[in-house]
Amino acid sequence: MPSLSSGLAHTHPQIRPHNNHLLKSSHYPERFQAVDKRMNKPIVALLTDFGDVDTYVAEVKATILKETRDAVLVDITHQVYPQNILQGAFLLALAAKTFPSNTIFVAVIDPGVGSERAALIIETMSGKTFIGPDNGLLYPAASREKIRQVFRIKSELIPNVSNTFHGRDVFAYVAGLVAAGKDISHLTEPYVLTVQLQLPKPVWGDGWVDSVVLHVDRFGNAITCIEGGLPSDWLIAEVYVNDEWKTVAKVGRFYAEVGMGEPILLVGGTGYLELSVNRGNASKTFGIKPGDRISFVKSRA
Repeated sequence: MPSLSSGLAHTHPQIRPHNNHLLKSSHYPERFQAVDKRMNKPIVALLTDFGDVDTYVAEVKATILKETRDAVLVDITHQVYPQNILQGAFLLALAAKTFPSNTIFVAVIDPGVGSERAALIIETMSGKTFIGPDNGLLYPAASREKIRQVFRIKSELIPNVSNTFHGRDVFAYVAGLVAAGKDISHLTEPYVLTVQLQLPKPVWGDGWVDSVVLHVDRFGNAITCIEGGLPSDWLIAEVYVNDEWKTVAKVGRFYAEVGMGEPILLVGGTGYLELSVNRGNASKTFGIKPGDRISFVKSRA
């Protein structure tokens, strides 16, 4: 990606067939030509805690589209628990790795909006750009992509900024400028991150492990910070949430290994250990929410 001084232009190489005559041939369907054109458009991926009841998300998208109608807007999620920076950081890091280079990420979980906290642009070695508040939200995702340089957005130079909606007036506005390839060097300055949030790591002991619930998905699966799962000799485990015993669960590989309504511990599509209930909802069954401490003890039963 070019530096900010050159406008953070997000250009993509043209996709060209080996034989140019194919472009004019009836053997080259129009739908493939449309795909080629779409691949050259800037991708802006959005993650917020705004939900889908109000107009906030639509206003963020509209602000970006004012600067460039060519942007492809992708919703990562807008259902992060209100003001839960840790959950948002985990989901952003999880999703960001699947996007192509040159994607622009706008992430807004911002309980400090309107305060002196900085507004950031983080460029990475992978070519991905992260835009959002300096509260740790961007750091896990950006650091995985190898941070190249960090800039503070001079919000004070942007006209008509709301004290409580920087997601629209600062972050989305700047993302639109970046996606359009416009020069924003006058709106930025080099910056040193003040918050470098680290995702929690499990603490292992002799036959036990302490962890944290990073996310509860739509199905009620409680996703922990244990990447890769439990040791292979763990067949059954007792489950404690905030030091309170909850259940005994089989350690398995897929949900249907247990009967309907029974708990199971497995590694889901995220790559992290989750507590699930087959055709049920572990979060509701056991009263679990993001940020809860969850512990497992190897059982001999």
